[in-house]
Amino acid sequence: MTEIHKTISEDPARIEECHRFAVPDLRDYSLYDQIGYLTLILLAGASLIIARILQPSSRGVGTHEQLGLPPCPFLHLTGIPCPSCGLTTSFAHAARLDFSLSLITQPFGLIVFCLTTIAIPLSIYFIRRRIPWSEITYARSFDRMIYMLIVVYILCWFYKIIAMKWLFAGSYSL
Repeated sequence: MTEIHKTISEDPARIEECHRFAVPDLRDYSLYDQIGYLTLILLAGASLIIARILQPSSRGVGTHEQLGLPPCPFLHLTGIPCPSCGLTTSFAHAARLDFSLSLITQPFGLIVFCLTTIAIPLSIYFIRRRIPWSEITYARSFDRMIYMLIVVYILCWFYKIIAMKWLFAGSYSL
């Protein structure tokens, strides 16, 4: 341990000061943080590869069926898309760098694609800087970001309902 870290770790007031200014305490970074970041990198990478392999459905929904998943029962029973309808198709369009079709199909799919893509270099950065997972999840802005994403998700669902019912009614068939 360096002299600076000895001083910080021996003085409780300095520890509190470090946490208040979001300076990561190297003692908090653990193997579990590293495993978590590496898992995130692998899942994000696998998602991007799978999305690139999938052929986006021309209907705007149903691309997930290529993975052996059943069609959306909510859409089938009600004729109204569920909140997740079109996400896989939109993500697959974005993985093919067709961002306009991704946005038209399901705007939240493009957001998820961007978040998935940025997760890889960010995780590498957090590993190299030894930033504990808790420093991210307990940050004040993290909760606001989650709430914002939920609101945007719901707004994108309304967009998908409108798009399937009125804007692109002829191109979507069950």
